[in-house]
Amino acid sequence: MGPRSAVSGVLLLLALGAGACTAGGERFGLLGRWLGRGGPPPVSQPVSVPLIDLDSTTLPWAQSEEYFIVVRRSCRTVDVYHWGDLIRRYPAVFGRNSAGSKLYEGDRRTPAGFYTIIEKRWHPRWARFMLLDYPNVTDGQRYAEAFESGDLPDENGHIPGIGGAIGIHGSDKQDLNARGIDWTLGCISLNNRDAIELDALVPVGTPVWIHE
Repeated sequence: MGPRSAVSGVLLLLALGAGACTAGGERFGLLGRWLGRGGPPPVSQPVSVPLIDLDSTTLPWAQSEEYFIVVRRSCRTVDVYHWGDLIRRYPAVFGRNSAGSKLYEGDRRTPAGFYTIIEKRWHPRWARFMLLDYPNVTDGQRYAEAFESGDLPDENGHIPGIGGAIGIHGSDKQDLNARGIDWTLGCISLNNRDAIELDALVPVGTPVWIHE
């Protein structure tokens, strides 16, 4: 099946339970929520599945996906699943501003939501760069609502755009990565060795869920 078969026609939102950051035999609490793809999120009575306790090394609903990446910002990890089984866990750092999900260009936040790797390339500063399809429909809706409500910064009549060029990449500040210090403008940064390995492992089209 294709890389999006497990989420075909829907967005899968995960609520990851507290205390789910330790590698090994711990258990994750997951609450799946299905939202209509290509349209705004429902405002009432979303269809949801029951809370499921399962091993951190397995995602049963992703067993039809060759590769699936889950970025756990609270755990500071990038986890790679192969046919639903955890095969890699990389330490990661994020945007300098940790106050919520990315809303506009220059806010230095990492986005949260469901994305896809749409391009991979060598990078002169960061070893590898795996571009995500930010902004998606949900990002666009949030930005439009913030624009209409006047919640975007206005500097002398200049309102920032929604931004872009968000991805997973290596680092030219590997001392900061090693200390777990967030330094990017919104991207997800791995150490270079891990970025090179991840780039070689997963193909373009791999789904990526970034959880706050």
